[in-house]
Amino acid sequence: MRVHRIEIPTPFPVGPVNAYLLEGDPLTLVDTGPKGAASQDAIESALVAAGRGVTDLRRIVITHGHTDHFGQAEWLRAQSGAEVFAHASEQPKLAGERWVADHLVAFFREAGMPESFFAAFSQMVSAYRVFFDPLEAFTPLVDGDTLAIGDERLRVLHCPGHSQGHVCLYHDDGVLIAGDLLLEEVSPNPIVEFSPDGRRQTTLPQYLHSLRRVLLLNCDLAYPGHGEPITNPSSRIRELIAHHEQRKEEIAARLGRAPKTLVDLTQEIYHGLDDLNLMLALSEVIGHLDLLAEEKRIATSRRRGTLLYRGK
Repeated sequence: MRVHRIEIPTPFPVGPVNAYLLEGDPLTLVDTGPKGAASQDAIESALVAAGRGVTDLRRIVITHGHTDHFGQAEWLRAQSGAEVFAHASEQPKLAGERWVADHLVAFFREAGMPESFFAAFSQMVSAYRVFFDPLEAFTPLVDGDTLAIGDERLRVLHCPGHSQGHVCLYHDDGVLIAGDLLLEEVSPNPIVEFSPDGRRQTTLPQYLHSLRRVLLLNCDLAYPGHGEPITNPSSRIRELIAHHEQRKEEIAARLGRAPKTLVDLTQEIYHGLDDLNLMLALSEVIGHLDLLAEEKRIATSRRRGTLLYRGK
């Protein structure tokens, strides 16, 4: 199986995103970049370099429903007739369902965000919507599925944490198409997510479980969602696990008997953040609080609708 990395520019702080063209039958594209001319040009150029065109695409696999990874998928499906695959848990994000943002608003209020934040958040949500066309239907993937490319097989691994329906693709020769499960330069964010009824998911514990599962595969090479291929995935996984263990203990040390809001605690650790990075930092800190809660090392209370945390 020949894997072609396609680096696609994005307008987001994360920088370029990777899509992967997998040569064989059926011709397969993993992730698409955000909606826009830059994604179209990058994908079309990669296909031409491989002696193909957009109309030759037969399968599109979405690793997860973040705009930089799936925004161009609907356009590509319309142009090629390719079948789109993703995990069923990504449906609300892929379809752009409003409740996803509504539950985030409730979370930010409980976290202690100032009232001035919410107008900026609404504008941010609206701005991001121009970078994807909703995917109203797709073929659902489940853990353990196999995707054939000629005589070769890719195994679907459901790896929640960064996103509830995040999937990786594993080839038995030790190659992993990792999406945002593994990144070389940064720790993937365990972004806050909710069930449709508003129950917050414990994303960082899920993410660490996914890392440990992939560690057992002892992969030789990983193709990440951003950046160059990772030549020692197991070493990187161990680094990420150690990072989160260290950060958990740092947060535990900051929790005394005096209750703190999530925003207060986050701003003690991260300084001078803009609204976007503060939201991401809140996801990191609540994830480490979830780990401490599993160990029964924190207590929570509520004051005028705001959650408070203290050490035990």
